[in-house]
Parts: sequence; structure tokens; C-alpha cells
Amino acid sequence: MKTFTLLTLYVGLIWAVSTPAAALTLDSRAFVERAGELIESGRYELARTYLEPALIDFRLTPGERSRAYYLRGYSYYDQGMYVSAMKDYNRALEFYPGNPVVLSAVAHLHLEGLGVPRNPTLGAAFLEQAARSDHPPASLRLGAAYLTGTGVNRDVEAARTWLGKAADAGLAPAMLYLAQSYRAPLADPAQPDLARQWYEKAREAGSSDALAYLGFMAENGEGGEPDLEAARAYFAEAADAGSAVAQAKLAHAYLTGDGVAEDPARALALFQQAAEQGHPSGYMGLAYLYDSGTAVAEDRAAALDWYARAARAGVLDAQLRMAYLALARDDLDGAREAGEWFARAAAQDSAQALNDYAWLLSTSEFEAVRNGQQALTLAMQAVSRNRNPGYLDTLAAAYAETGKFDRAVATQREALELAAEQGGDAELTEELTTHLRAFESGKPWRE
Repeated sequence: MKTFTLLTLYVGLIWAVSTPAAALTLDSRAFVERAGELIESGRYELARTYLEPALIDFRLTPGERSRAYYLRGYSYYDQGMYVSAMKDYNRALEFYPGNPVVLSAVAHLHLEGLGVPRNPTLGAAFLEQAARSDHPPASLRLGAAYLTGTGVNRDVEAARTWLGKAADAGLAPAMLYLAQSYRAPLADPAQPDLARQWYEKAREAGSSDALAYLGFMAENGEGGEPDLEAARAYFAEAADAGSAVAQAKLAHAYLTGDGVAEDPARALALFQQAAEQGHPSGYMGLAYLYDSGTAVAEDRAAALDWYARAARAGVLDAQLRMAYLALARDDLDGAREAGEWFARAAAQDSAQALNDYAWLLSTSEFEAVRNGQQALTLAMQAVSRNRNPGYLDTLAAAYAETGKFDRAVATQREALELAAEQGGDAELTEELTTHLRAFESGKPWRE
């Protein structure tokens, strides 16, 4: 029996591509379809082997070749290999510039900063190209971008236009966003009846989360008096139907005894269910339980893993925690990792994250980490949101790092005056005074 090795396969493929079309026995189109099936089952390396001949088969149309590159790019994306994914997505667009599926994929990488610097404006622009090709998933994401002001100026009416297109195509998430657009603070005045109508439509379209959001409306008394009994009924029904939103909500209730008897074991089970569906609150809940040893044996390594998952999912508190843990390593790699987490947190417009990132860039002992001008920009943003002694201290440190010691001294004195007005905490006053002395002597502060 003849044994076919991987080398034999590749030799056969090379022969096939170099042979006239009439003599070809290789079916590249079938290989692309098979690759798609393999990707769905998570067999990425084998899928890429099937795609290799299609990528160089001259018989495929530009659209078919674009799809082949997209599939390989997606296989890289699903493995977290974002740079390789972007390269293949770009190749896919070379063969079919208007491919809405690929445009949406490229938009996602720019919106999230995966494999490329985060650029919401560019991501939204790619989304709009895809949406204008009548691609419902792109219309959904573009509508969400307008609703949240991600990469575009917030525009609720524009959001409803794009979300309406996606909802007309039957996409339940678009219906959820439309419902949200009629609730405060996005709607002024709020229109709870319209919100409920859209949630009901989403429920009919198969969304269990719609039940959870109806629960939040009942709990908040939107359009009437709060109805906690109805809210709990919605949450329970939604959780049983598989809503990760409701599972996380109920888990927190059982953990804290909010409206129900405390039951940490039940909270653990619900957080696990939410986490299995990729819900960030599930990650955070499990992180807390493992960190505190509640309902499970204390396990700091497991807690760190769950915090990291929550941070990657965009949970601000988890991103800050990961930054502080990285700083605690007290080395250059830790400082750099902390900077990456602070940057992701600061992108959420958190005053705390802006301040902490600015402090790192101003005061780090590692020159490779410091960036005075960027620190100054971030510190000004933090102070504009919350003018407190700590944030003024950071602004002064940023001025010092850029050599503007007169501004550093003046800002630090303002911090001391404000601290005195707020009660004169002795420890804070001593720290601020120590920094002031450094600035007065023309020295930047170093941690």
C-alpha cells in the first residue's frame, strides 16, 4: 500500500497548479468548502492546508479567492493571531474591495485594536462601507456605534436607521439596541412603551436577553412604579432560557442576598453558566469567588485567569487590576504590560484610568516607559473630569516630566490647598509635600 505523506500532497498540489485547466483534477472550490467546515469545527491548521491550493488556483473568480483569504484570515482570528488575520483580510479586499463580510471583519479589528492600533474612527468607516452594501450584521454594528458614539458622533436617529435595517432582516440584537435607544439616558424623554415593544419583538425573534432587559425595566420602574416581583420573574425566566445577562444578575443577587436568600453555591453555578457564554460579568464573578474563597477553595491563579479574561472582554475594573498586578512585578516587562492595560482602560474614558496611566508615563523608573507629553495630555483629561488633589498631583508630575517645573510647582501647591480644604489628610499632605520639594528643586518624580 502506498503511503501519502504531507510532502506527497504538496508535490501533487504543485503539479496540479502548473498543469493546464483541462488536465486538473483538483477541485479548489470543494477544498474551500471543506475548509469552511473544518474552521467551524475548530480544526484550523487542517483548514489552512485545504485553503493553500485555492489561494493560488487561477481558475477561481476574484470573489471566490477573496472568500478563501477571508476564511484563512478568520481561522487566524479565532486563534488570536490577529496580525495574520489582518494580512489575509487585506488580501481578500484586494480581490474583492467591496466584500461586506471582510469589511466588517477589518472594522472589528480596528474597533477593538486587535493586531492593529485601536482606531474606532477607521473601524466605523469600514462598517459604513459594509452596511451600504446591505449587509445586516454591518448595519447592526454601525447602528450600535452611532448609539454609543464609538468612532462616530453619537446620533440616536442615525443609530435607529441602521438598526432598523438590521432588525428588518430579523437580527434580534438590533431589536435590543433599538429598545435601548428609547430608554434613558439615550432617549430624552424616554419612551418605555416603545422600548418594551422592541424587547417583545426581540423575544419573539429568540432573544432570551430581551426578558432580562424587561426585568431591568420592571426593577427600575421605567414607565411606572418599580415591580421587584415581576423583575425577579423576568430574570428567572431569562436565566432558565439561557440569558447570560440574567444569569449574572441573579448570581450577584444570590451572592449579596439582594432580594433573595444568600446562596453562594447558587451564585457560583450561575456565574459559571454566564462565563461559559462569554459574559464578562461571569468572568468577574468567578474571579471574585476564587480570589475570596467564596463557595470554592481560594485559588489566586484561577482568580487571575478569570480577571484576565474579564479584562480582555473590556471590563474596566479588571483592566485596572491587571495593570496594578503587572506593576507589582517591579520590572520593565511589568511596567510595559501595565501600560498596555492602562491604555485599554483609558480608552473607556475612565478618569481613574487616565490618571493612573499618566502617573506611570510620568514617574516610571524605566525610561523606555516614560512619555511626558502623552502623560500631560492624559493628566489634563483626568483633571477635567475630577479636579481632586491626587489627580492634580499627577498633572504636576507630568509637567515636571516635560521640564515645566514652574507649572509643576504651581499645580502641586493647588493640590495641597485643595487637600487642606477637604480635611487635610496627614498622609496625603506629606506625600504631596514630598513631591513638591522635588519639583521645586527641578527634579521629576520617580517611583
